[in-house]
Amino acid sequence: MKHLAKIDVPLYLRNKNQAKLGRRANRIWRDKRRKESHHEIIGKHFGTRSRIIEMVAGNTVAKEILKGKVTFQAPAVFSLIENPEGTLHALIPLARQLLVRRFRRIAINLSEAKSYDLGANAILDVLVDELRVQARRTGRRLHWSGSYPSDPGLRRFVRAMGVIKKLEVKHEYPLPEEAAGLEVFDWRCKHYIRAVRPNESDLKSRVTQKFADHINGCLKRVSKTLTPPARHRLCQYIGEVIDNAEEHAGMLDWSIQGYLDTNLAVPLCEIVIFSFGRTIAQTFEALPAGHYTRDQVQNYIDLHQQGGLFTAGWRPDDLYTLIALQGHVSTKNNSTTDTRGNGSVDLIEFFQKVHAECAKEFPDSKARMALVSGSTHVQFDGTYKMEPNQNGVRIIAFNKANDLHQRPDSRFVHELKGVYFPGTILSIKFPLSTAKLSTSEGDGK
Repeated sequence: MKHLAKIDVPLYLRNKNQAKLGRRANRIWRDKRRKESHHEIIGKHFGTRSRIIEMVAGNTVAKEILKGKVTFQAPAVFSLIENPEGTLHALIPLARQLLVRRFRRIAINLSEAKSYDLGANAILDVLVDELRVQARRTGRRLHWSGSYPSDPGLRRFVRAMGVIKKLEVKHEYPLPEEAAGLEVFDWRCKHYIRAVRPNESDLKSRVTQKFADHINGCLKRVSKTLTPPARHRLCQYIGEVIDNAEEHAGMLDWSIQGYLDTNLAVPLCEIVIFSFGRTIAQTFEALPAGHYTRDQVQNYIDLHQQGGLFTAGWRPDDLYTLIALQGHVSTKNNSTTDTRGNGSVDLIEFFQKVHAECAKEFPDSKARMALVSGSTHVQFDGTYKMEPNQNGVRIIAFNKANDLHQRPDSRFVHELKGVYFPGTILSIKFPLSTAKLSTSEGDGK
C-alpha cells in the first residue's frame, strides 16, 4: 500500500500539520495544568493570610483604619542601625493595619525620611511583597500611592531597591544613567515556595556565589577585587549565616540584599541578611536540659542572675543573643570537639577589617553593623573589638574588660522597648572608595 505522501501530498501535509498543532496544544495544556497545580500547592502553603505579616504584627490586628486606607509614615531616621526602636515602631503598626480585612488603598509616605538604610527597607519590602501575594490569592485589587524622600540619593534608593521595585512600577525605575552607577542584589528564599521545593540542596551555594559576584561588582567600582581565597571565605561566612537561618529559625524564609550607589559623594555599600522565625534567644531557650550548649550558656545566665546584673534594659534574652556571637558557641554543638559557631565570629572579624580600612580614609563616616533579634539590639562601630581570650576563643563582650561575666555597654547591647522583630536581621553599612574589602591581609588586590 502506497504511503499517503505519494498519493495525496496536500492531504498528507495537512494531516501532518494538524498532528503537529495537536501535539503543541497538548503540551501547552499540560504545561498550563502543571503551572496551575504548582500555584495551587504554593497557595496552599501560603494560606489566605500572610504568616510573615502576622508575625511582624505580633498576631494583633489594628482596631480600625481610616476610610478603608492603610497609611505608612516612615520616621525621619528610618534605619535599623541608627534608630531600631523608631523604625520597628513604624513597621509593626503597618503590619497590623495590613491584617484588617477590608481596605483597598495603601499609602507609603517616605517624604519625612532623612536617613534610610537597607535593613529598614528590607522589612518594608517583605511586607509589601507578602501583601501582593495575599491580594492575588484572595482576588483583592489594591490601589497604591506614596511619596518619595526629598533627598535625591534616597529617592534613587527607593526606585532601585525599595517599594517601587517590589511593585514593579517600571516607569518609576531609575534612569539608565542613574542605574549605571548602582550595584543591587536581592534574593529571598520564601517559605511557601521552599515548602514546594524542599530538596534545593544547591540553593545556598548558588546564592552565596551570586552574592560574592555582587561584592566583586562593588569592588570593581574602585578598581579592586576579591582574590579567590577571600571569595571562598566570604562564601563560607555567608553560607554559615544562611545555615543558621535554616537550621535554627524553624521557618525557611530568609533574605540577603546588597546595595551600592556610586552616584553619592561618598559611596555607601550596604548588606543585609535576615530571617523570620525563632529568635536567637528562643533557639537557646528551646535546648533541652543537659544539652552541651545549654549548659555552656547557662553558666553565664546563672552568674548574671546571682550578681544582680539583670535589670531594666538587660535581660536573659539579651545575654543569650550576646553569647551566640562568641566563638565556638552553637546550638548544633554537642561536645568540645564540635566546631560549629564560627560563622558569626568570622563575619564580625570581617566587619572589623572593613571598619579599620574605612576609618583610615573616612574618619567621620565609619563602618557600622547592627543585629536585631527579637527585642535585642547589638551595634558594632569599632569601639569594641573581638579578641581571643586566654584559651584562644574569640570574644566580644562589649565592655572594657572584654569579659562576658560583666554587663556590656548599654549603648551597644540593649533591649528594644516595646518592639519585637520575629527573627534575626543583620545590617552592615560602610563607605566604599579605596577601602579594601578583605578577609585577611593581602586578600584585596
